[in-house]
Amino acid sequence: MIKMRHLIYICAFLVVALLHTSCYRNIRYVVDDKTPLPHQYTDSIQDYHLQPGDIIGISLISTNNEINQMFTERNSQQQMSSGSSSNRRGGYIVSDSGYVLLPIFGNVMASGKTISQIRSSIQHQADAKLIDAVVSVELLNFDVYFIGASQNTRVNFDKTSVNILEAIAQTGGINYEAKRRKIIVIRKSPGGHSLYNIDVTDRHIMEATQFYLQPGDIVYLEPKRFAAVTNGLKNYTTVLSIVSSALTTYYLISRLK
Repeated sequence: MIKMRHLIYICAFLVVALLHTSCYRNIRYVVDDKTPLPHQYTDSIQDYHLQPGDIIGISLISTNNEINQMFTERNSQQQMSSGSSSNRRGGYIVSDSGYVLLPIFGNVMASGKTISQIRSSIQHQADAKLIDAVVSVELLNFDVYFIGASQNTRVNFDKTSVNILEAIAQTGGINYEAKRRKIIVIRKSPGGHSLYNIDVTDRHIMEATQFYLQPGDIVYLEPKRFAAVTNGLKNYTTVLSIVSSALTTYYLISRLK
């Protein structure tokens, strides 16, 4: 029969072990001991092509203050009147037909073009109608969504090239509950959706086309098989601590009799 002091030792050990497990983090990225450092990887970045529903910020500066104000007022009106979180950023929405409607320029084809190409297109029209006009264009809706393994958040970026490691860093990193070798990226495509598997422990991922994300990507962090069990054990840490204290108290009282 197990003695009372042995039960106390066992309970104390379980509490310490569970506390240690709940704090333990073994998060490693781009691990490849076989590749000597320094090592250069070929960049896989690809220019993003605008799609219907994208929101672009367009500003114009010229000697004509009235026209300059048209762009400023249009951005402000759209920012104030829109009810969606995306449209509150202002800017111009690419319509379902692929155009953006701009002051004095009318409908300008945007879908299928990169930010640089749409800027050049608008700049070309501005040069024909205005004097010393300077056009700038930026993508406003570069959102990446994280779900799964205690990650449910949206991150917005103010640039058009974001890789998976940058995006993960913005969320605070991958916690110990998620699989690092099996991160799934869900990406909208013309025919529906495409799924990609990413292993962030592999250094060669930096050469993969999936290394760079696109606006609207959903990053699914798949939970580890025993993540639910681990969470359950963490929730019982307090209970075990109370049980241990109760047994200790019982033991001390029994010794006094």
